[in-house]
Amino acid sequence: MIPDNDAVPMIESDRLMMQGRACVERPLATVRGGLVQASVVEREQAADAPLAVTVAWIRNFLARPHADVGRAGPVCPFTPAALALDTIWLAEVTDRDVSVERIVDLIGEYRDLFGEIEPRNGQAAINKTVLVVFPHLGPDAAGFIDDVQRELKPSFVDLGLMLGEFHAANESPGLRNPAFRPLRSPVPMLAIRHMVETDLPFLRRDLDTAQIRAQYLRSYLRRLGGTVRRNYFDQAVAALVEAEIELKAARAEAPRAAAAGA
Repeated sequence: MIPDNDAVPMIESDRLMMQGRACVERPLATVRGGLVQASVVEREQAADAPLAVTVAWIRNFLARPHADVGRAGPVCPFTPAALALDTIWLAEVTDRDVSVERIVDLIGEYRDLFGEIEPRNGQAAINKTVLVVFPHLGPDAAGFIDDVQRELKPSFVDLGLMLGEFHAANESPGLRNPAFRPLRSPVPMLAIRHMVETDLPFLRRDLDTAQIRAQYLRSYLRRLGGTVRRNYFDQAVAALVEAEIELKAARAEAPRAAAAGA
């Protein structure tokens, strides 16, 4: 799930589609952590259940074009392939009394499960997503989800993964239309997936500090630098240089600011 992204589904043929289905149909980690595939949710859960509401939102919003995106194609270009491959896994956290620390621990457990779930290799694995859904966080949901995502994203990026935050109050703008809100969802959740080359705009955002941007960009280049297209590589290097220059300037200014305030 990569809302408002330039990427296209990395599916080359019907043969690859069948291989992906064969992988996810094997009973590997289907019961650990309460993880279930989107197809199972649609088949077995009531339409108003939190996971069923989430899958319906994925199918009817993320997997379809939207007039406000600012480009052709679905809101998330990977989602139609992920639905077809059945590589979207969901888990519902039923706890009503949770803390940021507890959610951080939970997401760490699901990060580990993400690596175990099929498909683990090949192009089909790029379309794999784990959604951890929190339907009972109440009015504090947005703050909880944002705090956890902010705390864990650096460690996820370092591992070549992305952690996305979704909730009804999400103010993150679209890449082409700043008035569009592609990360708003009916149920609060955190999404785990592989990092791809077109995540670069999410790793070089001005709203992050120069230190965080430099950390993200170094991880991006280390993990993907040998595989990304030249224009993405060049943009990542340029953004990293810019962040490093900004950091160097801030370090030089710090002693002067301290002396002036003494």
